[in-house]
Amino acid sequence: MTEAMTRNIPEIHSVEGFDPTAFARKLTNDDGTQSMYLDVKYRMLWFRLANPSGKIDSEIIHTDDKSAVVCCRLYADKADPGDQYIAKSMAQRFLSEEKYGDRFLEIAETAAIGRALASAGYGTQFCGNTDLGGNVIADAPMEIPFDVDAEVHSQAVQTLPVMQQTAFEAQSTASMVTPAPSSPEPAKLPASLDEWIEALSVEDAKQVTVDVGHYSGTRLGDIAIQNPADLEWYVRKYAGRNLKMKAAATVLMRAALERAS
Repeated sequence: MTEAMTRNIPEIHSVEGFDPTAFARKLTNDDGTQSMYLDVKYRMLWFRLANPSGKIDSEIIHTDDKSAVVCCRLYADKADPGDQYIAKSMAQRFLSEEKYGDRFLEIAETAAIGRALASAGYGTQFCGNTDLGGNVIADAPMEIPFDVDAEVHSQAVQTLPVMQQTAFEAQSTASMVTPAPSSPEPAKLPASLDEWIEALSVEDAKQVTVDVGHYSGTRLGDIAIQNPADLEWYVRKYAGRNLKMKAAATVLMRAALERAS
C-alpha cells in the first residue's frame, strides 16, 4: 500500500474524531513483514459512527451441527427497504475447523459482518491489492511500511467509550434492556445462563433484542406474539455468547408453557 493510500484512509467515510488507523493492530506475516488489521468490532463502531441510523442485518442462511452459512446486509438507514442495502456478504464456517470449535455459527456471523463492512468501505482500506478480489476480504490485513504510534493508539482507545456512547444514543432501538440505576459499585452481571434466567422477569425478557439471524433487531416479546414457535430456536439451538438473549427466550417459553397448562 502506497503512502498516498495510507494517508487517505481516514478520509474515506470520515468521522470527526475517529481515525481507524489508530485502532488497527499489527500482525507479523510469514515472511517477516508486518501488516495492519482492523478488527470487526472497530469496523462496526466506524459504521455506526458514520451512520447513526444505519442497520447491520445478519441472517442465518443455513445451520446444522456441522456448519453454518450467514448473510449480512448493511443499510444506510434502518427504515430502508430490504432490497436497498449498501453492501451484502456471506460467510461459511465448519465445526471440523479446529480453530472455530463449537462457535462456528458465531464466527460465521462475525466473518459475514466483517466482509460486508469491508465491501462498503469500512475496512477495504486495510486489504492489499491482491486481497480485494479474494474471498477473505474481511480477514485480509494491509502491509505497512511504518510503525503505528503506540501513544496515538492509546489516546484513540481512551476516546472510544465517549464515541460509542454518542453513536449508540442516536439509535432508536436499544440492543439491551435499560440498565439498573447507577450505584456506588456497579452491579455484577450474571455470569451463567442459569443466573440470567434467575435475574430476568418476563417483562424484562420481552424487551431483550435479538442480535443474530432473521430476527436481528427484533424484541423477543414481539417474536413471542407473532411467531411464538420461533423462540424455540434461541432456547435449543443458539450457541453464541449472548447468554442474556438465550435466557430471555427461555423465560418467555416457560411462561407460555405455564399459561398453556
